[in-house]
This record gives sequence, C-alpha cells and structure tokens, in this order.
Amino acid sequence: MGRLNKRARRLLVAATTVASLLLTPSAAPGAARTITMSGASPAQAVVADLAFFYRREYADAPRFSLVGGGTGTGIADAARGIVDAGLSGRGLTTDDPRGLVFTPLARSAVCLVTNPANRVPNLTRAQLQDLVSGTTASWAQVPGAGGTDAIARVAFDPTSAARSVFLSTFVDLATPVAPSTATFTASAQVRDYIAATPAAFGYVDLEFARRLHAIPYEGVPCTRATLADGTYPARRMLGFVTRGRPRGDLARFLHWTKTDATARRVITTRYVLP
Repeated sequence: MGRLNKRARRLLVAATTVASLLLTPSAAPGAARTITMSGASPAQAVVADLAFFYRREYADAPRFSLVGGGTGTGIADAARGIVDAGLSGRGLTTDDPRGLVFTPLARSAVCLVTNPANRVPNLTRAQLQDLVSGTTASWAQVPGAGGTDAIARVAFDPTSAARSVFLSTFVDLATPVAPSTATFTASAQVRDYIAATPAAFGYVDLEFARRLHAIPYEGVPCTRATLADGTYPARRMLGFVTRGRPRGDLARFLHWTKTDATARRVITTRYVLP
C-alpha cells in the first residue's frame, strides 16, 4: 500500500510538471514576448485594433502593451529604450533625439471642432485668427454659431503633435494665442470636454472628431475624403518611433500592417493609408 502511495505521488508530480510546461508560455519553444508601446492616443486606438486581428491571425503572436501619454512621451520613451516603439502623431524633427527611426502607419488630420449643438457652418482664416487671439470672445460674434456664450478655448499641452499641427497650419506667426480655458494631453480628454461643454472650441484628431461637430475650414470639411485628396490642409502622419530600425517581433508586426489586407482595412476604417 505504501509503495502504491509513493508511486501515485510520483505520477502526480510528473503530471503536474507536464501540465506546468504546457501552460507556461515562457516554457514553449519560440514563445512570444510582449511588444510595449506608448504615446499618441490616435495611433494607440488603431494599433489596438491591429493587434487584435494580428493575434487572431497568428497563434504565436506576441502580446501587446499599449500606454498613452502623447507623442512627446512616446518619442522620449522610445529614445530611452523604455518601450519597443513610441506612438507618434507626427514625423521626426531635428529637435528629436538622434538615432530614431519613424515608420509610417496612417495619414490623419486635425479637425477644428465644437460641441455638436453648436454647428458653426464654416471658419475662414481671418475668423480663426480672431478666435485664437481672443479678439472674438463670444459665439455671438461668429456667423452661424448656435449660441451667445463666452467661447471656451480648449487646447493640447505643448508636447502634443496635434497642437503643433494646429499652430503651424491655422495660426499666423503674428497672431497672439489667448490662454486656454482647459488644456489636455490626450485626444479622448479633449473630445469628452468639448462634448460636455456647449461653448467649447478646439481641435482634435480626425478619428476623435466623430462625436463632435467638425467645422469646415475655408469651405473644406475635415473628412477622410478631403484628407485623401489633399484639399484639407491640417494633415499629419501617425506612426511608430523606434531606436534604430525595428527588429524581431516588432519588425514582423510592422511589416504585417503594411502588407496584410486585413490590416489595410482596419486602418482605412479610421484613416487613410500612408
């Protein structure tokens, strides 16, 4: 009886060891690791969708860890090796750390937006200078605006790519920028604030403008169609920033985003192909 118990215990230990080897991902040959990314929320949103379909297509695909923080954070994290890739709302500039590589993901746009109840029909460049400078202080001064309240100006923080695109595209160098009512880091924060504030005016990525009213600029709406044909001016590139050329799991994923038909469809549901 004692011998049977000892044998049973040995069999149980052996079975437990086998089960452990089968269930522990790190023990499997060629086990996938986690690809880490941080940065711009517009890029994060589409990469999350891409990662879902990538893992469905490949059983041994890596896990993905996606964190926000904005373009400035993504680029800084990539430069310091904190993440495998930074998610950026713009291409690299001479002010960025050396040795970085930008891999395009999608073309996007920065839309001028108001609360859905305030459907401003159009803004000219001259009107926009007055809005930005504070010369136009209430919606009663804006033709076609749906209200008379004081304008609540919403902006992104200085490290944001959306802020850079907004200023370089819409604001003349001689135009002073009035203080903002509220300043945020993430696109979702800007969207939610404007959606909840009837008197708000701001700018946000094309994808995040869906729940808001996107104001046509000089008669041109902010849409995927006008982004694709180049008639809307506030265009930008979303992409990945890496320290050196992408390698390993990350390189394979980025190649898939460029070549796979499913990946291309996912991108075009939100943006325009690069």
